[in-house]
Amino acid sequence: MKKSFGILLLIIASVNCHAQYVKLALNLVKGNTYYNLTTATATVVQTVNGQKTQQGTTITSRIAFKVMNIRDSLYEMEMRYENLSLKMDLPQGTIQYNSNGIDATSKVLAALRNQPIAVVITRNGNLQALAPISTAIDRAIKQFPQLSAEERAQIKSMMEQSFGERAFRSNFEMGTVIFPSVPVRKNAFWISDTQLESSRPANVHSIAELRDITPTFNQIHVNSTITYLNRDEFIVTNGIPLKYNMEGSRSADIVVDTVTGWVKQASILQNIGGTTEIKDNPTVPGGMVIPTVMKSEVVITDVH
Repeated sequence: MKKSFGILLLIIASVNCHAQYVKLALNLVKGNTYYNLTTATATVVQTVNGQKTQQGTTITSRIAFKVMNIRDSLYEMEMRYENLSLKMDLPQGTIQYNSNGIDATSKVLAALRNQPIAVVITRNGNLQALAPISTAIDRAIKQFPQLSAEERAQIKSMMEQSFGERAFRSNFEMGTVIFPSVPVRKNAFWISDTQLESSRPANVHSIAELRDITPTFNQIHVNSTITYLNRDEFIVTNGIPLKYNMEGSRSADIVVDTVTGWVKQASILQNIGGTTEIKDNPTVPGGMVIPTVMKSEVVITDVH
């Protein structure tokens, strides 16, 4: 009888374990600061006139998010870049900038550090509002009046591409789960649809799975498909009419804190491929179709 009773307890415990439901959401505290250390590596391979060219970038940033106010289901936060670095592997060589460096561009990166930028995030992890980072970039550049107009324009363009609103949104949303509105159990799935922030808008259809529940963290896996919008439409970029016929996929493993819901660790792989078409124009007579493959990896931790 004792043996049978013991087996029954084990069965009940097992059933209760598998039936455990959790409410996934951000549970942040007003006045507290949360951190993201992000390293984003991207490689673009294009084939032009039968010849392959490859360019790579590695962007690293440490960002502090301080909760200034909590309003209903919204977190009003103040975001600050604490450290920034950029490495570009180009056909002509490697270029590196760092907010601790001494060259002109690195000094502008240093001036961007600790500039306050307002951010609003919902409890389910959606980035609802973001103040213009370009304004903070302008403030940083204005601290160096000795730069020529051409230098200022070049530095601004590089910084906006690497650390501006579009880049921030892309990296933040890639490493953030849109939490479900209802409690879920281990091995449960849920779906979300978002838009990719890039040079051309794209829909991201994601299927998330809660793979593990522990006392300290919850582990989530996400598979996504990426479909570019308006693929038949040419848009003028830097004076060149371009059309992107692209699609791709994304795979992410994300670990969030059980209590706060904040990302403890995330690893994201993204692959996008297709063609970039240049319409006939005075700069490129006859136009051109360029096979393009873009691969990126983003790693996020909360180390600070």
